[in-house]
Amino acid sequence: MKALSFRIRLALTMSALILVIAAAIYLYLPRKLEEEAIALISHKAETLGQLTAFTIHPAIYFRDLGALDEALSGTRRDKDVAYVLVIDPGGRTLASVHPERATGGRGVSPDGALYEVMTPIRDGTRELARLHIGMSLARLNRELAEMRVAIGLLSAFILAAGLAAAMVVSNLLTRPLREVTAGAQRLAAGELGHRVPDGRGDEIGQLAATFNEMAARIAERDASLRQLSKRLLSVQEQERVRIAREVHDELGQALTATKIDLQQLGSRHRELRDSLGAIAHTIDDIVELVRRIAADLRPAILDDLGITAALEQQLRRLRESSGIQTTLTVAEEPEIEMLDMLTGATLYRIAQEALANVVRHANATTVEISLVIAGGAAVLKIQDNGRGMSREKAKDPKSLGLIGIRERAELLGGSVTIDSPPGEGTMVIATLPLTKPEAEHAHPVH
Repeated sequence: MKALSFRIRLALTMSALILVIAAAIYLYLPRKLEEEAIALISHKAETLGQLTAFTIHPAIYFRDLGALDEALSGTRRDKDVAYVLVIDPGGRTLASVHPERATGGRGVSPDGALYEVMTPIRDGTRELARLHIGMSLARLNRELAEMRVAIGLLSAFILAAGLAAAMVVSNLLTRPLREVTAGAQRLAAGELGHRVPDGRGDEIGQLAATFNEMAARIAERDASLRQLSKRLLSVQEQERVRIAREVHDELGQALTATKIDLQQLGSRHRELRDSLGAIAHTIDDIVELVRRIAADLRPAILDDLGITAALEQQLRRLRESSGIQTTLTVAEEPEIEMLDMLTGATLYRIAQEALANVVRHANATTVEISLVIAGGAAVLKIQDNGRGMSREKAKDPKSLGLIGIRERAELLGGSVTIDSPPGEGTMVIATLPLTKPEAEHAHPVH
């Protein structure tokens, strides 16, 4: 499973904190308000009980029920009073208001609808009666329910606003980190000139500045390595030319001279003619092998007649050895200074490796090569009608041929793209920069 990004984790952490705060508000605040409201009701009930007991004390003392009823009139008019019950020590009811609602308890009733108090009415130490008052909690419960809804909505708003704020804040806080991460990815992809904003004065700004400094050093070293590799490649090609000429000229001439000596020796000693003839035939094979080795090292045709003739020679050998039909399309012959020795040799080697892959892997019947000058670059395209390859195979680090093609192009500042859908053939496009653009008028060569 893919790991969550730092931005998402930061947003989730902030969101969890906000959720805890919103839940705490929703769970704690209504309960706290309810406790305070019950305390107020309790105080009111106790005060009302004591005040009523004081008011009805004379009527009870003199057993004046009419006066008792009159004394309770003020209490009855209180909208929060659910019931009033006056009971003498013998259990007889002296006065009552809605006695059916009385439960005989104290505090909040089991159903939560009443708050009940009992106040004794005394004459000294003698108990004259007991006053039971029940306060209705309906209005309180209704207000608490409305308050819970309001607090719930407030908590939901705080949560939603907090989540949005968490996303915005996490996005703002991690943007510099994402820029550095994206810069590192682009640097890893080869964009050595990419830099990230480093104007901040905090640790992230220091990280960005350090990243840019590192990228600049990598770019400098990469440029130095490219120049060195290009120089080595140029020296390698020059050495190939020298070795190819020495092999072709010196060794070839020596073998030819040896063959002539053998022929002269055979003319003088007829009994050795057959044996010397076999040796001469072997020398012919060696001469041919020497020429082939010299051509592989550095085909003379590339230096003498240019890239077009060298590509034609490659395709002719391919037709003769494998029977694959070939087509070459080349732009109008570029001037000799346009394709220097290194550029021409690189194009030749790329074509050579691509054709070798066609023979080894493609199972193709036709191959087309085109070379054009477009946009200040030489564009070489090799396309076959073979079986193609998967994208994974095209990027396989074990595919040394394809790696060699890419590295040769990149050393000259060029690029290579490979399009090879399975079953639809392979197309290799190598683009090498030139010093100036060239015309793009092309003609086919078969």
